[in-house]
Amino acid sequence: LPPELGYFLDTTHRLHPDLCAVVSRLAYDDKLGAHPRAAARHLEGIAPGIETRLVAHDGNQVRSVEEADEVLALVEDLVGRTWTDPSDDAGPRSLGDEDILVVAPYNAQVNLLRQCLHDAGHEGVAVGSVDRFQGAQAPVVIVSMAASSARSGRGSGFVLSRNRLNVAISRAQHTAFVVHAPQLTDLVPGSPRGLCELGAFLGVSHVGRR
Repeated sequence: LPPELGYFLDTTHRLHPDLCAVVSRLAYDDKLGAHPRAAARHLEGIAPGIETRLVAHDGNQVRSVEEADEVLALVEDLVGRTWTDPSDDAGPRSLGDEDILVVAPYNAQVNLLRQCLHDAGHEGVAVGSVDRFQGAQAPVVIVSMAASSARSGRGSGFVLSRNRLNVAISRAQHTAFVVHAPQLTDLVPGSPRGLCELGAFLGVSHVGRR
C-alpha cells in the first residue's frame, strides 16, 4: 500500500496462522501475519488452514447440485465438533450452524445452497455472496465455486477472481473449505492478468489438497 494512501496493518487477529499464511501469499505479498493468540483456536478433528474438496461435475454454469450435496455433508460433519477460542469467556463449546458461513459466486448457487441447508434443518447457516459477507467472520467458511468450467457463467475473470477468493476465505477464523470441480482450472487465459488470477487460485487449491 503506497504511504500516501494509508497504512497497511500487518497483523490479523482473525486468522489462524495456517490460514493467514495462505491469505498473505494470495493477496498481501507474504506481509500479513497472525496474532499469536489466534494460534490457540482449535476445532476438534479439523486441521486449520485451507482444505480443498474436489467434486466431479460437468456442464454446470452457475449452479451445482453436486457441490451443494458436498457442502451439506461438510456442514453435517462439522456441526457438533468442539470449538475452542481463547477470546470466548464461555470456554470450549459445540460448533453450531451460526459458526459456519457458506459463500458462492453466483446467486443461483446461493439460492440452491440455502434451500438445501434449510431442508436438512441447517437454516442457521448463513449463505450468501462475497459481497454480503464483507467484514463478517466465523470459525469455518465453505466456498462453493459452482461452475464446472471457468469459461462458464461470467467467465474466468469473475469466478477465479483473486480479490473475491481472498475476501471469501479470509472470513474464516480457523478453516476455509474450497469446493470446486477438478476441471475448473483447465483453461489457458488470454491475458497476463488472467494468468495471474488462475495461478493464484491454483496456488490456494493445491495447498488445500490433503
